[in-house]
Order: sequence, then C-alpha cells, then structure tokens
Amino acid sequence: MNIGLMIATERTKNNLSTKKLAEAVGCSSRAIEYWESGKRKISLENADKIFKALGKTLIIGVKNNEQ
Repeated sequence: MNIGLMIATERTKNNLSTKKLAEAVGCSSRAIEYWESGKRKISLENADKIFKALGKTLIIGVKNNEQ
C-alpha cells in the first residue's frame, strides 16, 4: 500500500474531509488531495504531521536480512 492510499484510508476511517485534515495539519486541502492521489510526493515531515493528526504513528525502518 502506498502512503497516499494509507492517508486516504485513515482519513476516511476518521470521517474527516480533506479540508478538516488540512486544517489540523496546517496545509491546504489541495495538498492533501495531491498526496493522496500520488500527484505530488509528500515529505516525511508532512507525513508525520498527517499521521499524528489521524492518531497514528509513522514508523520507517529498514529490514536487515542478515541473520
């Protein structure tokens, strides 16, 4: 699942419009729409703000295949 789809899914689960999420994050609703659709790349900083506003934690890691 890509990050835009994750944002859209969580926003919908929380019954938030793009406008309400944008207000909570401090960006434009157009930016939310672009990120959700994949038309624009989202920074880690903005992704973190969005997921915090949605009550989620953004965790990024690297899987080490060495055993």
